Amino acid sequence: MARDLVQKVHRYWDEAWSQGRVEYLSEFYASSFFENEQSLTPQDFAGHLTAWRQKFPDFRAEVDRTFLIDGGVVSRVWYSGTHRGDFSFLPATGRAVRASGLDVFQFNDEGLVVQHWHETDHYELFVQLGATLGAP
Repeated sequence: MARDLVQKVHRYWDEAWSQGRVEYLSEFYASSFFENEQSLTPQDFAGHLTAWRQKFPDFRAEVDRTFLIDGGVVSRVWYSGTHRGDFSFLPATGRAVRASGLDVFQFNDEGLVVQHWHETDHYELFVQLGATLGAP
């Protein structure tokens, strides 16, 4: 079972994020789950993923490491892509970015994610894009 969860996480990063196959989300997440304490459905999350990939159409997630924990998997991932779509505060720059992230996936007895914690340095990512960030 533990090896299956690790393979599921690898598929998540490859199929959902690198390939943009949002239909995989319903195989990965429970019908209702929490990401960083926000209640979501796979359909909600698909909207977020699609919006991100519109900004970075060549987005790739490369798994660097995975660690098994009690009932879950931790992954360290390298994200990369070229900024081709506008953010509300930053037009497309055409710049490439690379950032790392840590994600903790907690699975239920059916092998679906019920809790997902995501951490990445978005500040550094926007600095790479040339954004001027700070207090208004």
